[in-house]
Amino acid sequence: MNLKALLVFLIIFNMGVMAFYAGKASNSITTIENLAASLDELRLNIQHLEQELAKKTGIEVRAKNRQFPKTDQAFVKAEALLKQGDLARAGLYFSNGISQEPGNWDKINRYQQSVLDYCRQRIDNGDYEMALNVLGDMNTFMRTQALYVPVQDIEKLQQALSDIAQIKQSIVDKMTQASQIETAQFVKTLLSQSDELLAQNPAADNPDKITPYVEALKENLFALQSLDANLVESNDSSKIAHQITQLENTIATLEQQLAIAQAANTVSTLAQQATQFIENAKNEPAQSDFILYYLTSAESIIRQLVLIAPNMEMAKTQIATLFEQLEQAKQEIAKRQSERVWHEIEQAFGQFEIEKSTKAQKAIEQLIPFRQRLAEKASKLSSVEVLEKAQARLEEVNHQIANWRAKQIRKYEQWAINQITTFYNVYQDELGTGFTDEDRVYSGIIIFLGNIDMRYLSTPAQRAYNEAFQKFYAELHDKQKIPLSSKMTLMDKKPLSDF
Repeated sequence: MNLKALLVFLIIFNMGVMAFYAGKASNSITTIENLAASLDELRLNIQHLEQELAKKTGIEVRAKNRQFPKTDQAFVKAEALLKQGDLARAGLYFSNGISQEPGNWDKINRYQQSVLDYCRQRIDNGDYEMALNVLGDMNTFMRTQALYVPVQDIEKLQQALSDIAQIKQSIVDKMTQASQIETAQFVKTLLSQSDELLAQNPAADNPDKITPYVEALKENLFALQSLDANLVESNDSSKIAHQITQLENTIATLEQQLAIAQAANTVSTLAQQATQFIENAKNEPAQSDFILYYLTSAESIIRQLVLIAPNMEMAKTQIATLFEQLEQAKQEIAKRQSERVWHEIEQAFGQFEIEKSTKAQKAIEQLIPFRQRLAEKASKLSSVEVLEKAQARLEEVNHQIANWRAKQIRKYEQWAINQITTFYNVYQDELGTGFTDEDRVYSGIIIFLGNIDMRYLSTPAQRAYNEAFQKFYAELHDKQKIPLSSKMTLMDKKPLSDF
């Protein structure tokens, strides 16, 4: 019997077996399971005979034309899930079906063909990434099957891996082609956008328009710089390089213009603020504490302008104008404040009066605090002209104090001379008589001369004092002289303030 006849015989025989079990199917579930097992066994026998037939005749049954048996429940479930797109669960069922017969090439091949069909669908739908990922996982799984397949199936496994690699490469080629087409279109769009942007010309003095325009240019520039050179067509490379240069130059120019415009805007805003502070200071009452705050704020702003706009001619002009306005305001305010203080000084000076009959010490005691009050008011003056007038008033007060002090010293000296004269007149009969009462003279010197403070005496008065003292001092016993000198030195003197 040749192989072809044997194949026909086995098919007929197994169909008879299937019919027999089918007749018994209503009796038991076990019968159905036995029938499925018989069908699988028949499938394997037929596949084996096909392989033998192929070897003998050179005729090979193509896997894609083969109808896989529907009795392997795991594979049937897996293929159904795969059609639904549930790849994860399908993988579990495929693994389960293959693990039942490790190394069974028919099951492995069935798994491969099912997954390849799934990948082809993904490729047709343009889902290249998904197809590549699935093929990668399948490639890994197929390589692990080298541990289980029989030696005679290794070549089939190698061919299967080669098929997977070819499909993966075809996907990569499709992706590259699609990417090149997409990149070419993207480059065209970017270059067109660049031309449109560069054709615009917003006003250089309008930061509100320049800022978004520069941002748009930067976005376009970044997109051009980010292009993959490997995907860009050679004739577009020079266009891109030229466009990048134009964008960079335009951005640099606009940013410089924007910086100048923003600086000018800042200068204008700060100048307005400084001017307002100066006006506020001028409008405040002369005694207001806010004047110093306004002037200090204006000066601080002007210093800011000096720092932020050193090379702007417009800013230099505004700064010079502001400095001039500030100085004028200071002078005007100083004059108003000084005039108010001067009015207070004049008012105080006019109300202050000392009677001629007033005791000198009392007059001096009134003049000294008055002078202090005037000096405190004068310290608040900032106008040079008014300050000079205030100093003249202070000099008048100093002159009055000096006059009263001189008057006080004259009165003190008059009192001292009167003491000296009285002493001499009373005790002159004790001089040169040979009957001098030394104790009486001693006592008289202490009473009349002892409390005189010679610091307040003029030179003639001091001379009179010394002559009187020496004349009577010479009449004393030697034992009285030193005690007298000590007592005269230590005893209290009549104070100048008594006059």
